[in-house]
Amino acid sequence: MSVRAALRSATEQNHERVDAAFSQYDLSSREGYRRFLLRQAAAHLPVERALDDAAGDVIEDWAIRRRADAIRADLADLGCQDIAEAPFDGFTSQAGLLGGVYVLEGSRLGGQILRKQVSEALPTRFLAQGSSLAWRAFIAVLEAKLTSKEEIAEAIAGARAVFACFEAAARRDVESY
Repeated sequence: MSVRAALRSATEQNHERVDAAFSQYDLSSREGYRRFLLRQAAAHLPVERALDDAAGDVIEDWAIRRRADAIRADLADLGCQDIAEAPFDGFTSQAGLLGGVYVLEGSRLGGQILRKQVSEALPTRFLAQGSSLAWRAFIAVLEAKLTSKEEIAEAIAGARAVFACFEAAARRDVESY
């Protein structure tokens, strides 16, 4: 079984819960989309910051994969300056970090689908940054760097931690952080 298949299988329920939690937002309305982005940012920003500490050592093009500036710009266009971030403990290993990047890169691809639901009058820099070429390049890194069962288990734990952060952000009131 490939590393990608192992991650996908082991985190399928986590992914489904996150999708269900975020599906409650009406992306076609300004307010629904604003709330969606606030909750995405609540999780995305602390996870990306945790990845910034070491991802550049593991993924050569990490700097161009970052989307924090894009989501902040979209939210600023919607009148939101303050973002209440969800707690995130970070990663304890390179394999866990790769599991975290797996979730963010999958989210990037999903953003392409979600973008179609957003009014053309609304900013979509954050959702517009998906690329199947970037996804395939990341999967090649994942397959090359995770070679043992222990590393794959650590990657799964890292992915699950990121999914849990996103699920918590989607289900909580932003003001309660």
